[in-house]
Amino acid sequence: MINIIGGTYKEINIDANTYYIFGSGLRSVAFILENSEEEIVFYTIANKEAECHLNNYKKVYNKFNFEIKHSNDLLTFKYFYSLDNPEIYPNPNLLKNKPTINVSKDNLICFGMLDGNFQIDAKKVVYDPQTSLNPIRFNVNSKATELIYIVNSNEAKSISNCSEMNDIVNFFFDVEKVKALIIKNGPSGANLYLNKEEFHRIPAYKTENVSKIGSGDVFTTSFAYYWFKKNDLSLKECAKMASKATSIFCNTESLKTFTSETNPSKFDEFKSEALDSKQVYLAAPIFSLSDVILIDKIRSSFLGFGLKVFSPYHDVGYGDEQTIAEKDIKGLDDSDIVFSVLDGLDSGTLVELGYAMSKGKKIIGYHRTVNIDSLLMLKLANIKYYNDLTTSIYQTVWSL
Repeated sequence: MINIIGGTYKEINIDANTYYIFGSGLRSVAFILENSEEEIVFYTIANKEAECHLNNYKKVYNKFNFEIKHSNDLLTFKYFYSLDNPEIYPNPNLLKNKPTINVSKDNLICFGMLDGNFQIDAKKVVYDPQTSLNPIRFNVNSKATELIYIVNSNEAKSISNCSEMNDIVNFFFDVEKVKALIIKNGPSGANLYLNKEEFHRIPAYKTENVSKIGSGDVFTTSFAYYWFKKNDLSLKECAKMASKATSIFCNTESLKTFTSETNPSKFDEFKSEALDSKQVYLAAPIFSLSDVILIDKIRSSFLGFGLKVFSPYHDVGYGDEQTIAEKDIKGLDDSDIVFSVLDGLDSGTLVELGYAMSKGKKIIGYHRTVNIDSLLMLKLANIKYYNDLTTSIYQTVWSL
């Protein structure tokens, strides 16, 4: 049996035009039910709509049971694209009387929740706090015989209140008393720390498509499953298998993703160099408010991966045309790759791409509306086109 604590939420992705009821907890449940015959007990917070949704799950999966703490609200996460920071309704900070879920079990996956708290006494626990804004430290109110944290770098810094990696790792082993620590690094994979001195790089796998929402849930859940149920696998092997499962989910959005070493993922490892030495040039129209909002969000996504970004809007601005042109050309010369927004076929953007093509630069073209056949002069360029924004951003990183 595997026990899961986590949220049940609505998720809206504007770019992909999708609407689901999942949340980390329920996605974790669905993932294991789709990939195994394991009995699952799910502990969550739910209003009547969510409870009805969970009862429908029980009709489909006879090894699924759930216990809920009742709430009047069902949180909604709205993403403009899946790498964006979501808007959350209602505001979790305004929720009153958040319930606490109490569980004493053996194998437990715990996701942090915005609408409630937890108190756990368990043997094996995998904990994913899910937020870098006031995340809950596991050992404050809970205990585990063996505890593994899975966090991203921002969550690790927030929980430890440290900025240097050595200090972060020391905190988790000395204060949180973890058996192991996994720090995820987006398109670069993850680092698995087995103690304060020993760590292993867990590769990410380059996929054709990147459906980002829920990918962290899949990684955490598949890692936990392998650790709980596959005693012949090392933690390093569990993490690598989880990364393979996550790559299949990202490419297909299918939750049925388990692989084995004899049936590996078909995708290549991303062998990353130091991303902080690489620069991306953003070629895009910057005239309307929607133009500026989009380029600002794209820039933030690249910066979040540790890349340097040259954005004419942010780094040059408006002013004398000659000065702008000279600075933009230098920005192109200094950049390793060009990310372009092609919707509207802005003439300035096309000039930038022509110059980049003449210099042999790699180009990633994002669009929703363009007929690629109209870009005749770019056919000789080293360019790839994508109509999903998150996929195009990941492909830019993986092309460096």
